[in-house]
Amino acid sequence: MAAVGLPAAGAAVSELSGPGMGLAFTLAAVLGTGLAAALSTRNGWWWVLAASPLVVLGVTAAAELLANRELYQGKALATGAAKWVVHGFPVMAQAAAAALLVIAVRLVRGRRGQHG
Repeated sequence: MAAVGLPAAGAAVSELSGPGMGLAFTLAAVLGTGLAAALSTRNGWWWVLAASPLVVLGVTAAAELLANRELYQGKALATGAAKWVVHGFPVMAQAAAAALLVIAVRLVRGRRGQHG
């Protein structure tokens, strides 16, 4: 829920504060992905990492289409989708990095717990 709910809330704040996905969306996507990695099981880590770019892209597309439906008709939809991928890539990378950091911390703590 955090992996989708936080980015969706961040997208809403970003759209209300100006055009396009802004800092609120980036922070919410990174936090949501990190939280999802913290709350998931070891087996779920793969799903968090694999799904985070799709969640970022999906939430971006949904927010942009809801806020600016008139801009994305016909060929403009394909152009918009390409823009969402390009502009969303840094957010996707940051979200995945947050998940990897959380997973690394959990692995280190788990190993320390076994030896302590």
